[in-house]
Amino acid sequence: MSNMLSKQQLAAILLELLERTAFHREQMQNYVNRMFESFKSDGVPYVECGKDTYIVRIYERGLVSLEKRVKQPDEVIYWLLEDSIFTATHVGLLERYGVDNKQTHLDYTNEVMNELNRGVQEAFQQIGDPYLHWHQTGKRQELEGMK
Repeated sequence: MSNMLSKQQLAAILLELLERTAFHREQMQNYVNRMFESFKSDGVPYVECGKDTYIVRIYERGLVSLEKRVKQPDEVIYWLLEDSIFTATHVGLLERYGVDNKQTHLDYTNEVMNELNRGVQEAFQQIGDPYLHWHQTGKRQELEGMK
């Protein structure tokens, strides 16, 4: 018997986990809903559900820059959490500093990077394990590097 989850099931779990954080629900719904969009934004992981594996693709300028096959739903959920939490934290910093990174740019000083890392860490602490542990031990780099 397969433990594969549908995209809808993955999205529901993601939203449930993200509701534990301080991020606004509407913002998190937008990030989770990207899974269902036909347009593929740069740097965002997109998931396809196969028969016994998930295919995670990241696009750059319309081309696949990374494609990985993942068997465990928790690993896919973690990967999507990493992306959503980092993006939400980064957007929060852009808003706080009054920049848009198009016409005005954020100066990524050590202080700003520490704020970014602290915000991501706080969100994972609110979500808890196993995702907190995976975040702390570099699981995303493992997933992106696996063959």
